[in-house]
Amino acid sequence: MSDVEERLELLEAELAIRRLVAVYCHGADKRDLDRFLSVWASNASWVLSDEATFRGHDAIASVVRRQWEAFAGYVHWTTNHVVEVDGDRAKGECDVAVAVQLHNGQWLHSGGTYIDEYVRSDGRWLIARRDARRGFDIDPPPEPHDIPVRFDDLLSSTDEEN
Repeated sequence: MSDVEERLELLEAELAIRRLVAVYCHGADKRDLDRFLSVWASNASWVLSDEATFRGHDAIASVVRRQWEAFAGYVHWTTNHVVEVDGDRAKGECDVAVAVQLHNGQWLHSGGTYIDEYVRSDGRWLIARRDARRGFDIDPPPEPHDIPVRFDDLLSSTDEEN
């Protein structure tokens, strides 16, 4: 492969991965389960805390459905995405800002970082692992009774890895 072909392949991989991260946000924010699951490898891991790691489409789908029940709405913005491609595997890191609407109408704003591992399977890039690290809250935290479900509640209803 020529240098130009190698560079083009690298650029295409990076663009596909950046699109993957955007589709994740659109699927989650628009509550489109098929779209949301389309970005995950079949045996992917979604790490939401040190105590909450969910593996595979069924567990990931269960968690996102519970999030959709828990919150009236939310929207994600990802930025500062850095991708390192190595053949059919890649790593990425991006910052995320999130606005979450509680059922009482209150909006909360927070942010964090996604630490990702990607894999190319049958020519498609997919998330193999997403470690969602919560970084900060802009707003004061809500009262416990305002949030109908917490991630530790999700552990009892899905398959957990650990």
